[in-house]
Amino acid sequence: MGDYVFNVGDYVTRKSYNNDITFKIIDIKNDIFYLKGVTIRLYADSKKDDLVLCEEVENDKFLPAMDEYCDLNRNEYFYLPGKILHLDGDKEYLEK
Repeated sequence: MGDYVFNVGDYVTRKSYNNDITFKIIDIKNDIFYLKGVTIRLYADSKKDDLVLCEEVENDKFLPAMDEYCDLNRNEYFYLPGKILHLDGDKEYLEK
C-alpha cells in the first residue's frame, strides 16, 4: 500500500492513532496531507506514510440516521428532535 497515490477527496485513517478516526483528505501541500474528520469535527495533518486508505466509510454509530425520525407520530412520542442552528458554515456537516 506504500506506493498508493493519495488524492484530495480520499478517505483515510492514521496508523499512529490506531486508525481510530476516518478522515477525508482536503488538501496536500509539500507532502503534508491536510485532513478533515468525517463523523468527528476534527482537522489534522499527516505524512503519507502514516495514512491508510479506507475502502468504505462507516456511518456514525452514535447518531441514528435522520430517516428514522421521518415517520414519528407526535401522539406516540412526547419527545421530538429539535432543529439545529448551524452557525459555522461547514456545508458537509450541515447536510448531515
